[in-house]
Amino acid sequence: MKPLLLHFYVTCRCNARCVFCDIPDNCDISFSEELPLDKAADIVKQAKELGVRFVDFTGGEPLLYNHLPSLLKIARSLGLYTSITTNCILYPKYAEKIKGLVTYLHFSLDSLDKNIHDSIRGVKCFDKVMESIKIAKHIGEKPDLMFTINENNLSSIGEMAHFAKDQKLILLLNPEFDYSGNNNSFNADFWKYLRSYSYKPYVYLNYGFERLHKKGGNSIINPRCRVIDSTIVINPRGELVLPCYHHQLETIPLEPDLKTVYNLEQVKQYRHRQGRFVFCDGCRINCYFDPSFCYGWDSYTMLSLAAKAKYVFDKYIRF
Repeated sequence: MKPLLLHFYVTCRCNARCVFCDIPDNCDISFSEELPLDKAADIVKQAKELGVRFVDFTGGEPLLYNHLPSLLKIARSLGLYTSITTNCILYPKYAEKIKGLVTYLHFSLDSLDKNIHDSIRGVKCFDKVMESIKIAKHIGEKPDLMFTINENNLSSIGEMAHFAKDQKLILLLNPEFDYSGNNNSFNADFWKYLRSYSYKPYVYLNYGFERLHKKGGNSIINPRCRVIDSTIVINPRGELVLPCYHHQLETIPLEPDLKTVYNLEQVKQYRHRQGRFVFCDGCRINCYFDPSFCYGWDSYTMLSLAAKAKYVFDKYIRF
């Protein structure tokens, strides 16, 4: 079975301190250990040969990785779909350099109230997001607005949906998750509220993820996670991370190369146990379930496809 996604953590560094993310403070990989362009490009090329169709360059803040524009260009030249999510602090500086190279460009925006947004992000960056939206639209880009929802900004959803429609940009409803899978604050009323907005123009919610959350997350008895099947996870040092970044048990240097490592017996053992580890019980880490829903045909698959069909209509067809 071929993987669909390369989840490439190009850096752990970040110029924000978001309340829901501990990657910049808990990562032991320094700037000096980040990959040079040639090695990063080799990983992307080998992932393509393994069947990958999408590559998400993430972090940390991906725009802090010096070689990102060149790496994006290489990925696109290989026919890969690319994505980045940025807090926009550096986007005005890099907008022209990455123009046309990012298939799915995501701007983090958590509220139209400047104080709420900045408090969630841990730095003053709201003005940079607004500036970045103007710049992106001016140069012909159509960024999505990544709305990470928690109890502090849930009431903002109405004005956020209105803003997205006014800007003709997709609002991605992204319920905040915790790594332990124990966040039960999103109850039935929460999902009913989100669903009522998900039908509106320019608003996206993965209905498959909604169903998973309502069922209590992943079950280790009958797991829905297909993280090893669907996703190749690489850290900034250029190592394969198993089983996933947020619950890594092992990292394997890519020696002699990614293709060889990916087919090792120990990787096959992780594939056999994907979604079955103790920490997998109740997991709702949506960046892995989104591609997982493409593996196996069930209600999660159909709901996820329905949501993606609406996304395509809103982004490329709706006027």
